[in-house]
Amino acid sequence: METEQTGKPAWALEISAALAGRHFGLCGFESAEAERVSRVLRGTNSQTLPLEERLLGQFGGACDAIVVRLAGMSPEGLRAAAASRAPILVAGPSQNLLEGSGSVYSWPRDFMNEYWSDSELLIRLFRLLQSPASFQGVDAGEVRLAPLVLLADDDQELIALADTTLQSHGISCRKAEEGLSALRLARELLPDLMVLDVRMPRLDGFQVLEIIRRDHRLQMLRVILLTGCDDPIDIVRGSELGANDYVGKPVSPSVLLSRIKRLLTTYVPGVRQWARLSAGDRGSRGRVAQWVAMGSAADGRELQ
Repeated sequence: METEQTGKPAWALEISAALAGRHFGLCGFESAEAERVSRVLRGTNSQTLPLEERLLGQFGGACDAIVVRLAGMSPEGLRAAAASRAPILVAGPSQNLLEGSGSVYSWPRDFMNEYWSDSELLIRLFRLLQSPASFQGVDAGEVRLAPLVLLADDDQELIALADTTLQSHGISCRKAEEGLSALRLARELLPDLMVLDVRMPRLDGFQVLEIIRRDHRLQMLRVILLTGCDDPIDIVRGSELGANDYVGKPVSPSVLLSRIKRLLTTYVPGVRQWARLSAGDRGSRGRVAQWVAMGSAADGRELQ
């Protein structure tokens, strides 16, 4: 069986990486069962959100998936779950599928027997999130008019300066101050580039980068690691995990900007490339720097 340095099977690491930072709604569970589910998912750095039936429609869409206990749901609650935008995993006696009406239970994405094991819960949630149906209608990159950079650092002063500098050069920014928030935003926004500090609370930069490289939607995301000035160990580890560039701290916003520009215009198969229009380019109208998405390296122009 394939294993990694932690001693865990590679498939177990893959599942943990896919679930990390996710939010799972729980509905129909008694307190002891809900605590069991929460305990299992905490082991993957994911979070649970208890949901009442009446709140499924309001808050269900904020979850990456919802786990529903069939026996604890009313018919109205089941209809609300069926109408939710989030993928649903139903837990209940398998006999219900044989005795009940097939149409009643045709809407869940997956179903697990009432006497589920911890590993079965994790595997089924992993499969649920990897299903192509879970990504329908979610592609932040298709309507993007400017490059989007995710800044992940708990140094608020650095983030504020970098944000101002990038915005003045026509680059959109989103910010996160800890690892789990950074991971969740990366999955929601599919940014063009991520600036990731090595030292962050909850999940550090190395853990976030490792999870990103295991996520098939984020594997090609360009990542700049912010590392200690005199710490070559960080650079070696970042290289092994697939970082695209490294910048030592403290770093000036202008240096960070130049590194970001270079990566945004570097051709990577399957990744959007950007070209910046200078003030003299046709269509720029002298405003703040504009960018255009290019299909390949040959289509792009050098940054001004």
